[in-house]
Amino acid sequence: MAETHVVSALCTKRAEIAGHVHDLEKKVATWRARLASIDEAIRIFSPETDPEAIQAKRLYRRARYFGRGEFARLCLEILRKAKGPLTTAEIVASVVKAKGLPDGLDASLTEKALAYLRSKRKAAAVIKSGTTQGTRWCLAENDSQKLSLSI
Repeated sequence: MAETHVVSALCTKRAEIAGHVHDLEKKVATWRARLASIDEAIRIFSPETDPEAIQAKRLYRRARYFGRGEFARLCLEILRKAKGPLTTAEIVASVVKAKGLPDGLDASLTEKALAYLRSKRKAAAVIKSGTTQGTRWCLAENDSQKLSLSI
């Protein structure tokens, strides 16, 4: 015995996702046509060059929630104000709260925070204590002035 409201909601969601897939397939077709045109131009100017051998570049998409360097500044500001070491989750939650961002961004911002904190650890600007879930971060001694200049 099927629950009609459940089936109805699933059908609505499927229709929505199918629409997204259709739009993406149209975009893929357009980009493939553009790529084929460029491949032909390469073959005209350099017949010995194989366009398929050219490595694809990874696209980097900047989060629109932060200006240039703003995320790093917020992380450092939170670490400066902290009374003790903080976990990555606490840092990210504080950044989300400080910016007034919607809930649910924590997972994507956690990787960004970890990458930033790891780079600052290599520069000896922050100190990491613990491992995996118990990892805590704090500013290195006497680095608060140096950090404000390195952003």
